[in-house]
Amino acid sequence: MKSSKKPDNVAWDEKNEEYIAKLLPYAISNSSPVISIPNVDSFKKKGVDRVTKQFQAELADLQSKIKNFVDLASDTQMVYSAKFKFEPIVGETYHLYEGAKESFLSLIEPNSWKKTHLGSFRLNGDYKWERL
Repeated sequence: MKSSKKPDNVAWDEKNEEYIAKLLPYAISNSSPVISIPNVDSFKKKGVDRVTKQFQAELADLQSKIKNFVDLASDTQMVYSAKFKFEPIVGETYHLYEGAKESFLSLIEPNSWKKTHLGSFRLNGDYKWERL
């Protein structure tokens, strides 16, 4: 096999007998385009900053939703465990009072008598009690 010396600007693989210029991570001639390594550190920092802010906002939103859910569940459980001898109407406001043995639900407003008022609630369409 005849071996001829290739010019310096030709990237030739002697073993595989092929041009490899397209595989090299650097330019092989003065006319080749400049190969510059992008600054990925600034890209990463910008990406991390943006994603962190987004995650923090989503986390705050989720925490708020969880708190509201826990409050609603707690209030609903408290009202349903109270004593009442009537069927509450959806959309009406009722008042929860502390009784001698257990709490009770009433239509009487807190300023009408001297019972210990635990809260005012409205029954919504899902039969959950919303604190007013």
